[in-house]
Amino acid sequence: MLNNENNNSGELLMSFLIGGIVGAGLALLFAPYSGRKLRGKIADMAEDAGDKASDYVKQVRNKVL
Repeated sequence: MLNNENNNSGELLMSFLIGGIVGAGLALLFAPYSGRKLRGKIADMAEDAGDKASDYVKQVRNKVL
């Protein structure tokens, strides 16, 4: 019984991984931006996320201290 559950879990995990790969491929194919613009947009979004995370850490640190 345990072996069957592990096999089903592995199949489920593999299904999610394959779905993620297919989804990422489709996203790249249908992206409305060129590669250079898309990389720039991703960099900007990453910078914004880093700034927000830094601000959040500061807020938490101020509340704790």
